[in-house]
Amino acid sequence: MSAAALLDRLGRPGDIRLGASPRGGHPLLPTGVAALDAATGGGIPRGRMTELAGRRSTGRTGLACAIAARATQAGEVVAWIDPANSLDPEAATTTGLVLARVLWVRPRSEHDVPPAAECLLGAGGFGLVVLDLAEAAHPSTPWPRLVRAAERTRTTLLVLTSHRQAGAHAALGLEITIRRAEWHRDTGRPTLLAGITAALTVARNRIGIPGRALTLRQAACA
Repeated sequence: MSAAALLDRLGRPGDIRLGASPRGGHPLLPTGVAALDAATGGGIPRGRMTELAGRRSTGRTGLACAIAARATQAGEVVAWIDPANSLDPEAATTTGLVLARVLWVRPRSEHDVPPAAECLLGAGGFGLVVLDLAEAAHPSTPWPRLVRAAERTRTTLLVLTSHRQAGAHAALGLEITIRRAEWHRDTGRPTLLAGITAALTVARNRIGIPGRALTLRQAACA
């Protein structure tokens, strides 16, 4: 289904912008994570790029799921670009993600990733576009084009990376590292990751105060 068709079916709820504006006047998308919203002044910026950097098993995808879940619960439509097929939809629903309001995109090749992101950002109507570049091989990312597309449609762009690479193109840069992992063990069953405690740092913030650090406890999402 095309982005336009999905939005028509859902009534284009992403055109209704929810959430508060900070004192500087820039609209924000609340994340639903109280500590993160407090550290950023209310959420991640709409019409801008937020980069969430962290290595595998740091809780990077889990935090993105929580942010996307809050958006879908508020009536927004979310697009999730997943070139490495890293997202586990069943696990994502445990965070409250409403799958009926999510367009899950798995590009056929690494070269299709940037065009897919630019197309979705340019379509309008999405409250949030998640671009997962963390586990996939991909060519040089056209950051300026993606940022311009997000600005034109006031779409929140959340980019997941293993290490910070967007530089000044990101209005908000978050870095996540693991502090402690919690495992679920049952006799005769595989050991599963139940959740983690992670440290999150606001490394860059063009509309607020950088350098703030917080601790997050979250369930496994992918």
